[in-house]
Amino acid sequence: MKKKTPHRISFYLERWARDLPDKLFLFDQKRNTGLDFREVHQHVKRACCYFERLGLKKGDIITLYLENGLEFCLLFLASLEYGTVAFLYPSMFSPVELLRDLQFIKSRAVFVQTDKKHAFERRGLKNLVFVDSEKPESFLDKIANSGYNYRKTEKNDDDFACLFPSAGASFHPRGIYYTHKNIMALIPSVCRGFRFETDDVHLILLPLAHSASLNYSLLPALVSGSSVVLTEGFWNIRDKFWKLCKEHAVTYVETIPTVLYALLHLPKTFEPVPCLKYIGCGSAPLDKKMQTEFMEKFGLPVANLYGLTETGPTHVDYPLNPDWKPGSIGRPLDVNQIIIADKKGNPLVSGKKGEILVKGDNVFPGYAIKPELTSHSFVHGYFRTGDIGYMDDDGLCYFSHRTKELIIRGGLNIHPDEINEVLLSNPDVLSCKTYGCPDDFFGEKIKSDVTVKSRSCLSQQDLKELCSTRLSPIKIPDIIHLGNRPEPV
Repeated sequence: MKKKTPHRISFYLERWARDLPDKLFLFDQKRNTGLDFREVHQHVKRACCYFERLGLKKGDIITLYLENGLEFCLLFLASLEYGTVAFLYPSMFSPVELLRDLQFIKSRAVFVQTDKKHAFERRGLKNLVFVDSEKPESFLDKIANSGYNYRKTEKNDDDFACLFPSAGASFHPRGIYYTHKNIMALIPSVCRGFRFETDDVHLILLPLAHSASLNYSLLPALVSGSSVVLTEGFWNIRDKFWKLCKEHAVTYVETIPTVLYALLHLPKTFEPVPCLKYIGCGSAPLDKKMQTEFMEKFGLPVANLYGLTETGPTHVDYPLNPDWKPGSIGRPLDVNQIIIADKKGNPLVSGKKGEILVKGDNVFPGYAIKPELTSHSFVHGYFRTGDIGYMDDDGLCYFSHRTKELIIRGGLNIHPDEINEVLLSNPDVLSCKTYGCPDDFFGEKIKSDVTVKSRSCLSQQDLKELCSTRLSPIKIPDIIHLGNRPEPV
């Protein structure tokens, strides 16, 4: 008889806490502190009790606006078990941006770093729970006396598990729901496709709130019973990246093209890491030239990863296969179906470019804000990615370009209108257009062409300072080109 698929990812935490209790699961590199599977399981149960004390109920949205660390992992795993919906907000975004999105996403509890306390309290935001990352035991102390017994809820496949911010085709937030069924279909498929096993060690460089860190490392490590090394981020450890990989016997690292570029141009800090099998690179298009150059310099193949927040990873590019081809994004994961289609959603023959369409249990159920947009995102049951690609005669897929207006800078999706709205808030600005330009380091840099009133004294710096009050640093235009237009008589 076929075993019934578990409803929740916590099935695996219970399994490894029982079968491999003393095995290290989470290691916080900044604090030099680790937790084994048994300890993580205990802390997650305590966190669930803490949620109950806060009055949280199944289906309530909680916001995690936290830096990489043990707290994020424990709260996220506890949310999956307890039945709340975790709204995962990247810590690199500004408090102003989160406050804007929370006008649309009604959160019952907002977990934020203590160092951001002032930014939120002075704006009157309620339901704040502060997490002090500078004290290694602060959050663990807070939940220490919470106990282990809490009211467990009925487990349903279609219950919402988490919520990702997304601008999509409009800079106004949409919110991407992901269900427990989506997670339980996707993550085992990722483990099978990329051959993740119990003896693997994942190094996490990207923000934990980024779906790539969850889908390629944290959750696969949980499902496969392997280990995770958490870092603050690449820029904090770049000079000792190779040393850390060697020290922790890392076997897999998920990166973005910006990180590969930086590693290629760092001073000579490279140390051979025998256990590192390959490096994964996603979240932005990977240039084949950079992929090849990295392999030649470091002797490490680079997997070209593809997927969307709405679907998670959709392809497996496993560079240790004998028939592996650099430049391809690989073959579809076994959880989904992929077709290359024309504008009407009809399949095209191999070699013909068209839109990449995705179907499967990994595909999200819909948007939280303006749910009517969901139906426009599907054709014949397939999700429309908005990306153009093709499939060769061997079944390998290739990404060509995207049709959406999004700028992808350092792996982050940015909609031009989000920046335009800020620029247009200055009364001297008559019009503006923001777009991405090719950049070796960030993938794309941001340029805004701004037309101002003829007698305006606005400078590029004035407009950058305006952007800094409402946007995170990564969204501020690199170049602002100013032009004048005579005012109407």
